[in-house]
Amino acid sequence: MSRRISQGVLVVGSIGVLINIVDAIGTGRLEPHDAFAALVALGAGGELLEERRPRAAKALYAVASVLLVVAGSVAGARAWSSFFRGAAYDWLDLGLGVLVVLYVAVGAGQLLAHLSRRASSRRNAGMLSD
Repeated sequence: MSRRISQGVLVVGSIGVLINIVDAIGTGRLEPHDAFAALVALGAGGELLEERRPRAAKALYAVASVLLVVAGSVAGARAWSSFFRGAAYDWLDLGLGVLVVLYVAVGAGQLLAHLSRRASSRRNAGMLSD
């Protein structure tokens, strides 16, 4: 993504965060979907920092991932519990719950593959030094 687009996304995401804060104060309730403007802002911030400060960018991406999993899990759990009780539910939240489960499964698979490759390379390095 170009730098100008990332800056625009950061501005729009930050405005969304401010709107959601004002809305949460006004209603007295914070909804799971209020976190998605922050996800956009964190992702754009990570994109902007990636070249100059890669560790800070990784930290922003990690915070965005945790926020995504928490907000998606809360929204999905509410919708799925309503679905199984036969109460009114939101299809978007149901889909979000499924997507979060898939996101976590893919992330866990990538982590396991990384750990497996790392252990394999250590074993191979150990065999070469013997």
